[in-house]
Amino acid sequence: MFNIKIIIQYDGTDFCGWQIQPNLRTVQGEIYKAVQKIYSEKITIYGCGRTDAGVHALGQVANFRVPKMLVPIERVHIALNSCLPKDIRIISAEIMPENFNARVSANFREYLYIVYNGDISYPFYERYAWFYRKNIINEKLINEYAKYLIGEHNFTSFCSTEDENDSKFRYIERVFAIRKKDIVYLVIRGNAFLHNMVRIMVGTLIEGQRKNKPIDFIEEIIKEEDRTKALVTAPAHGLYFRKAFFVN
Repeated sequence: MFNIKIIIQYDGTDFCGWQIQPNLRTVQGEIYKAVQKIYSEKITIYGCGRTDAGVHALGQVANFRVPKMLVPIERVHIALNSCLPKDIRIISAEIMPENFNARVSANFREYLYIVYNGDISYPFYERYAWFYRKNIINEKLINEYAKYLIGEHNFTSFCSTEDENDSKFRYIERVFAIRKKDIVYLVIRGNAFLHNMVRIMVGTLIEGQRKNKPIDFIEEIIKEEDRTKALVTAPAHGLYFRKAFFVN
């Protein structure tokens, strides 16, 4: 079997998330259909992260196994793109060792969240950033708050009540915000994430600075282990799966 790793970009606006669901348009489902057209095999596609409906990807990672290489590896991405809709593109493909699994082998996953903090909601930002004009975002205060998210914690307060994971403990390696003119970028990297975890973190950081919460308010929310203690959930369309990190 040949174990093929692919890097994927997609505009999540018109998808019902990553994971295959009956009678719904999903990213995994579209890639599955494209692979079947080329290889005529029933295969399993393993994704690094399960993005929700409306969430985008700059560097999603997946892998699948096929019994033979019908297309040279340097042309696999071209072949797949010819079978995919225009809102999904395979950026690259490579053959990996048999034990590689995009979901299990990833040590860290990194997300990017984009907030447009200007006066006018430009049409080109509507699908790709959270338009936020309630106040001028204080990214320095956000970075002070964010320090309390770093490390291993029980993130029950920062996940959807629909999350089905038995353990709510996750490790966050880095969180920071930077501003470039009217756009604020938030980067969050962790070993894994719970349902809606990144969006709740972002919404809580943004609303926390607007309400001028005390510096340690994030720490108190974590201790409560109660979703009602965190603040708003940021909209899906500002979120991007940015990159996965694999350490041998």
